[in-house]
Amino acid sequence: MNEWYKEWFDSEDYLLVYNHRDDQDAIKLTDLILRETGLPEGSSILDAACGAGRHCRLFAQKGYKVEGFDLSKNLLSIAHKRAKEEKLEIKFRIGDIRSIIYETEFDLVTNLFTSFGYFDTDAENFSFVKNAFKFIKVGGYYAIDFLNKKYLEENLVSKSENLMGSFPIIEERVIENGRVNKIITLKKPGIDRKYTESVKLYTFEELLEKFNEIGFKFTKAFGNYDGEEFNINISPRAIIIFRK
Repeated sequence: MNEWYKEWFDSEDYLLVYNHRDDQDAIKLTDLILRETGLPEGSSILDAACGAGRHCRLFAQKGYKVEGFDLSKNLLSIAHKRAKEEKLEIKFRIGDIRSIIYETEFDLVTNLFTSFGYFDTDAENFSFVKNAFKFIKVGGYYAIDFLNKKYLEENLVSKSENLMGSFPIIEERVIENGRVNKIITLKKPGIDRKYTESVKLYTFEELLEKFNEIGFKFTKAFGNYDGEEFNINISPRAIIIFRK
């Protein structure tokens, strides 16, 4: 698998395609995580693969000490700019999720908006989870927001088209070799741009097993950002909270 994420997340088009992801889902998700973990204000939070920092900013607005990292210089520059505009003290750092290490210990580590499963092997995909176990405080939490494999397989939308301003964005999806692959085509005047996304799919049970092997204990699972209980047959998301 090529390193599609390097080109895609650093492109000027990424936030255009996901412009429909407004802050409402992020607000629901951060509120859900904080409600379930019960972390007091001032606790330390690390957002892994934080992108443009929308979850970081929401945590910081609520009085938490927040850090975030991402591989994309473009998204991190946006995150820095927005945090500065809102006068929020958030530490951002560039880093590869497979190898980044922190000396700081955190009360909560989050991995949200399907920022997981990008790589070819289980060792690569779970390397950060293993590393994070070392810099989460005893009694601290790890929250992952991922796809529900069973639901996705049964409800995959193979093709969709949306208008972004005056030009169309076409997304074509297929599940093959245990991955959900997407081709994104932006038909701008005089040029078509194509990007790829590819995520390795894990069942809910596989995620529980892998996290358990590393040393985490399962606490709770939700099936969407509204906080409904996870149901493998009807939940679009697998939002899982683990504890060290």
